[in-house]
Amino acid sequence: MRSGSRVQGPKSKVQGLKGLLARAANCELRTANSPLPPSSPSSASLRLCVKSLLLFSLLLTADAADTATSLFEEGNRRYQRGEYEAALQTYQQILDSGQASGELYYNLGNCHYKLGDLGRTILNYERALRWMPGDEDITANLELMYSQTADDITPLPVFWPLRLLDAWLHLVPRPALTVLVAALYVLSMAFLIALVLSRSLFLTVWSRRAVLVSALLLMVFGLTLASVHWQSANRLEGVILVEEVVVQSAPSDDEGLEVFTIHEGAKVRIDQQAGEWAEIVLQDGKVGWVKMGAFEVI
Repeated sequence: MRSGSRVQGPKSKVQGLKGLLARAANCELRTANSPLPPSSPSSASLRLCVKSLLLFSLLLTADAADTATSLFEEGNRRYQRGEYEAALQTYQQILDSGQASGELYYNLGNCHYKLGDLGRTILNYERALRWMPGDEDITANLELMYSQTADDITPLPVFWPLRLLDAWLHLVPRPALTVLVAALYVLSMAFLIALVLSRSLFLTVWSRRAVLVSALLLMVFGLTLASVHWQSANRLEGVILVEEVVVQSAPSDDEGLEVFTIHEGAKVRIDQQAGEWAEIVLQDGKVGWVKMGAFEVI
């Protein structure tokens, strides 16, 4: 569907961070309680201090995750009751605590949509899509929102290999890709150790094959992760949040340098900055300068 009804209720999925931290804490406790070889009192005290600090930090993080989960659920309840401003403030508290997720940005986008803020609706849907590439709800809602913007911007055609590359880079969310690369590294090391220690021909042959396959996959997905990080660091994009902004041909308020006008909700690429000005590029190739306050980075 591509109708207004596609903007539905909040996503309720919450990352299981608390459970992971609890398991990590339990593991740390078991390590602390396991038999240790005799050592000097000073080194034993040092180890106990380090483990206590680590466990304390884990518990603090788990407590923060529990608070975020409670706020997330409270925001969902407020949204369902039609209290969109209150739900927005509740979700914002989670962001202010330093935690974020695709579901959280999606719900923020829904709140801004209900409150009639087109620019921030698109901004948060775009942020949600960075976390959850390919999500049908987010993609459909973005198409709906862009159809409501005042600017008719036709993207320039992209050479098909570049389209394929971009699709590949955004096939897997970056957090999942990071975990995948780490897992492949561990597997590669395990297979390599098995190969070195192998004393049978059968195990040697299969270990060698496993090392080659895992190393190849590690190289492919490792390069993919590096490319995603590079793109994230070097390709800044933003969304226009003001109702209308005049784009200048140079970083100046001189009326003689006005080139065109864009409106709330337009997506732009930020190429460079000069003081309070930023050079932007539209999807149709138009280039100009606007003040930094006119947009917010995705």
